[in-house]
Amino acid sequence: MKKKLITFLLTIIAISANAQCKYCNTYEDFIADRWQKLDTIYCDSHSKTRQLWWGGNDYKLTTGEKAIDKILKKKAFAVMRGDTLYVNCRNLRYENTCFGNGYTKAMRIGQRSLLFVNKIIGSEAQGNVMRSQFLFGVIGSMITASEQMEQQVCYVISFGANNNGEISIRLIDDRLVEQMITDAHHYDLYDEFYAEKDPEKRLLAKHVIPILEKAGLFSQYLKKQH
Repeated sequence: MKKKLITFLLTIIAISANAQCKYCNTYEDFIADRWQKLDTIYCDSHSKTRQLWWGGNDYKLTTGEKAIDKILKKKAFAVMRGDTLYVNCRNLRYENTCFGNGYTKAMRIGQRSLLFVNKIIGSEAQGNVMRSQFLFGVIGSMITASEQMEQQVCYVISFGANNNGEISIRLIDDRLVEQMITDAHHYDLYDEFYAEKDPEKRLLAKHVIPILEKAGLFSQYLKKQH
């Protein structure tokens, strides 16, 4: 399982130096394959440690042209740089909480969804941070943030923005994993998924991704393209 996860992550990270750079403004444009071409896109990670992770929204994408860079920061939905897909986290929302600015690496899953890995957010996670700040001050907050970094989970984008420009995302939880493997007719994966008895550990990306890969959900779209 660990070997499969590493192979999957390397596939996500792989970049073709001579491949085309492009961006799209909306989820609908992405689904319809409507892209705006760019000559060059520079990718910078704010954290050197982040380079060891797939998850997180620490990636800043620029072109050197102010007008285009403003679009990439505030308006663009997704960017392709080489073989790597990035999604803008600026307008993503889960339980009315957000990740903040920056891009995250993503992968197409099925026909109409994108999967990405990031820290745990939401009302409960936000409450944990606030309690740590109250009890332990800044140090406590930093410890909690560090723990969140190590507890990467999976989210999916399956819809476009609302009237406020916000995009609702879903956490891949037990119910959603069950739905995915059922739709893929891989009922044999139920036992493997629930072999992890701890509900919190069961939702970690390192446990979920190999299950979804075995269900063929990442290759499903690619097969139909060839």
